[in-house]
Amino acid sequence: MRDHSRVISVVLTVTAFVISAIAYPHLPSRIATHWGFSGQANGFSGRLTGVLIIPITMLVTWLLLIQLPRHDRSLFIRYSDRDSDATTARPIYSTIAVVLLALFLAIHLFTISSALGYIGSSRQPVFIAVILSASCIAIGNYMPRVTQRNAFIGFRVPWAYASDEVWRRTQRAGGYGMVAAGVIGLIGAFALPAMPLAAFAVASVAQIVIVMIYSYRIAHSRDVA
Repeated sequence: MRDHSRVISVVLTVTAFVISAIAYPHLPSRIATHWGFSGQANGFSGRLTGVLIIPITMLVTWLLLIQLPRHDRSLFIRYSDRDSDATTARPIYSTIAVVLLALFLAIHLFTISSALGYIGSSRQPVFIAVILSASCIAIGNYMPRVTQRNAFIGFRVPWAYASDEVWRRTQRAGGYGMVAAGVIGLIGAFALPAMPLAAFAVASVAQIVIVMIYSYRIAHSRDVA
């Protein structure tokens, strides 16, 4: 994935712009671009803004993700000197970057499809819950592989930087928590059609709190070097 991550990132970003160009002539003058906790649209934008906001966000995000690792030392929560900054969290960093761009593309497809009437308003909350839950599972699957302390990816609570062991255990717990939250979110999306995002939201908050407490405890445990 490391060797091909930039190519895949470019393809995902270009695809978003192509979809916008194809869909633009067929879109209404105003389209939904924001959805509330209930999953119902509560924010609208003009047609041009609506089709460009996510592709441009993807482009900016990709450019930032290319540059950030090169400045790891200046932005890092210091714990020790290192010889190299550019490869601190590679190749998993590149993999998660691709997953993030794929999430943006999925949201873009959802936005365009909804505006064109392919996804009815009653089904939109479920689609949002599924997209977010599936993305949480995908990213969580890679979190335990973020084995090197860095400034950009992982559960970066201050005490997670206490040692390599604390960092690894924190990321492992965080990854499991994200996968669990995503699974709960998927189940809740269909089991609670009136509030399809509720299960995902509650599970996400709960897993973050649990991981923070767990990381703090092991960081202050005498059994962890």
